[in-house]
Amino acid sequence: MKTATGDDARPQLEKLQQELLSERKNAVATGNIDKDWLQKTVRWLADWAPDADLTLIAALGRIARAAPGPRPRA
Repeated sequence: MKTATGDDARPQLEKLQQELLSERKNAVATGNIDKDWLQKTVRWLADWAPDADLTLIAALGRIARAAPGPRPRA
């Protein structure tokens, strides 16, 4: 995959993979997805991802839609 500027996207993809694995671990432990992390990641991804390939951004959108809302306090 190439970035929007035509550079190799491997470093960004590796960073994204590490962050997704870490966030998945946190989400399993807490039962929630960090919405701030998700927003930051989508913006970062949109900065370098090619305009013609929105697959990664769409996948993050699916994660956001699947995330449960905040749990009510007891």
